[in-house]
Amino acid sequence: MKPLFSVIVMFLLWGFNTVTANESKHQITYQLINRILPGKASQFILEDLSKNGNKEVFELSGKNGKIVIKGTSELALAKGFNWYLNNYCQTRVSWYKDDSVHAPAVLPAVDTTIRQECRFDKRFFLNYCTFGYTTLWWQWEDWERFIDWMALNGINMPLAITGQEAVWMEVWKSFGMSEDQIRAYFTGPAHLPWHRMGNLDGFLGPLPQEFITHQMELQKKILKRERSFGMTPVLPAFAGHVPKALKEKYPDAKITSMGSYGTGDEYNAFFLDPMDPLFIQIQQKFLKIQTKYFGTDHYYGADPFNEMDPPDSTPEYLGSVSKSIYAGMHNVDPKAVWVQMGWTFYYMKLWKDVPARLNAMIKAVPENKMIILEYFAEKEEVWRNTQAWHGAPYIWCYLGNFGGNTEMAAPLKEVATRLPKTENDPAHGKLYGIGSTLEGFGVNRFMFEWLFEYAWDKNVANVDDWITRYARTRTGNHDPVAEEAYRKLIDLVFNNQVSGVGTGSLMLTRPLLTGLKGYQRPIKYNYKELTGILTQMLSANEKSLHSPDYQSDMVVVTKQILDNLIIPLRKKINEAYLHKDTLQLQNQIKIFLGIMDDQDRLLATQPDFLLGKLIHNARQFGNDPASKDYYEKDARVLLTTWGNEGNEIIDYASRSLSGLVSSYCKVRWEMFFNKLMTNIRTNAPLNMDAMNKEMASFEWKWTNQHQSFRDIPQGDPLKTVTEIHNKYSQLFNISND
Repeated sequence: MKPLFSVIVMFLLWGFNTVTANESKHQITYQLINRILPGKASQFILEDLSKNGNKEVFELSGKNGKIVIKGTSELALAKGFNWYLNNYCQTRVSWYKDDSVHAPAVLPAVDTTIRQECRFDKRFFLNYCTFGYTTLWWQWEDWERFIDWMALNGINMPLAITGQEAVWMEVWKSFGMSEDQIRAYFTGPAHLPWHRMGNLDGFLGPLPQEFITHQMELQKKILKRERSFGMTPVLPAFAGHVPKALKEKYPDAKITSMGSYGTGDEYNAFFLDPMDPLFIQIQQKFLKIQTKYFGTDHYYGADPFNEMDPPDSTPEYLGSVSKSIYAGMHNVDPKAVWVQMGWTFYYMKLWKDVPARLNAMIKAVPENKMIILEYFAEKEEVWRNTQAWHGAPYIWCYLGNFGGNTEMAAPLKEVATRLPKTENDPAHGKLYGIGSTLEGFGVNRFMFEWLFEYAWDKNVANVDDWITRYARTRTGNHDPVAEEAYRKLIDLVFNNQVSGVGTGSLMLTRPLLTGLKGYQRPIKYNYKELTGILTQMLSANEKSLHSPDYQSDMVVVTKQILDNLIIPLRKKINEAYLHKDTLQLQNQIKIFLGIMDDQDRLLATQPDFLLGKLIHNARQFGNDPASKDYYEKDARVLLTTWGNEGNEIIDYASRSLSGLVSSYCKVRWEMFFNKLMTNIRTNAPLNMDAMNKEMASFEWKWTNQHQSFRDIPQGDPLKTVTEIHNKYSQLFNISND
């Protein structure tokens, strides 16, 4: 018996080691599969595929009841797995860890061979602002799911700027500054993206050391996982932003004040002239320390004049700036490639007025050593007006979201027309890739997934075919009624309407009787038609209606209908006020505020729309009541006032969140309506200056509050949508008044 037992044990160990050997080669992708489909990684066989030149390729097939994915890289394998999920399992993986993956219990067999080849070398993702508007309070589990999402969508060039304050702490210490000085130079966590871009210093600081340490360790995990998939993260470099206190140590340094985004002179950012000898010293020190802690993939982001006028706008000076910035990179890393966002070249008039300025900046860097992010290409393709970026490589980027705004807004048909035209234009120059520079994760995730599908399959430019397949991943079945509703959504809302800087609901704005203040701009279309689409969505089959993803989409459509409905209601309120019709005014105000109440309870059904969840995540960073309160205020300010009391960027980053609507937005409207009623009663004129001061005071006080909000969803989404649809069906006729 003993020899037989030994043979059995050896056989089992041999089998275990064989599986391990097979899986270890593509361990990172097997682990991805197991995270998405727990316990089912063994049903997949992952194999290498020879490259077709430099192109990444995957093949999907079946063999002996297993799903076989072959790929030229780990990303190609992950992309093939995602294709299987979308087209065989009829499901999609969200970028949020709290969203479940709804796959069949028995995985469908693959009955044919699918092969796709990526046409773009670079697939870029993220924006400096995303690290404030979305990922700010994320822990590793959030990042793990998001990196999985990027891998599934074939993204290979993510922006990676988390944790850089630990590097800067060491840099500035070496230049004679104390820890207290450095932490006071940093902003609070929420405003670090704009501090990193050189827009403001110190606001809501000093930055706690616990946060600096946490983010440094988090960045190490992020980079390790991204690189394990073969991604090449873009790390930061020095672009000239320095502490004001540096002037005390180096009084001869050429340092210029650059403003503070309207937060006050005490928060002004300062810029060191790249011609100053100190500049290259700082650049080299930063890159050496960063490489020591985080390694490098040789891509560095640096943007010296983001939304700021340079101290000297002559082409000669700007060329010297570029030359100096790149020299600092190259001296530390001879393989360095400078990645520069093209937003400022679209946004700032000075670059358009004198084309030689941009040409000088680009030509000062060795050929192919600067890659431009064509930042807002759905709005304006700058390459067409700059001789294809004066010969520099560039990445065509869809922006699509400002401040994390949650309106339904995504010009799918416009991009599906514009992007192929660029790809097929012989004059497109060095088009290295495609990407997205979204500021925040809103409600239009499908648009970003479409974009990266296009990189591998140009046929998705046929939006009608693509949306039919997409609908099936939301309903989990073939439902002609639901599929037609999605096609109507594309035709009505997601067509060619490109948003400006910010889109949003009238609910979220500071109250006015007419017009809008701030950045919230509703997208215009036939609002009544949208109510008809919701009616059709509610007529879907039972399987669709009970799909969590489909219910989530119905919540978004219903939210948008309520957003749209208050536009004509405000008009009626204005008319009643002008006619001093108190009864009519009271009736319309009651309906208006009732809609806000229903909006709040509708949003409460979804984890993505909970203020309480955001605040809970922020407070998790604190280790005592005082520090928890600090992080909560930081989170509240970014969503509302953005800056200090009375700041002009108010509501830029507002979004529809349960808790925010009820405790902040609704209260502002109630204050406003009470003033209207008082004015009618006293026959006083409406003093908006006084009203705005009162509003500003309330807004700033709200950022210092600590009331609790639910951080888990409540209510049945389908039931809530149905109730709201029935409740307001009689009002839908006024949608376009």
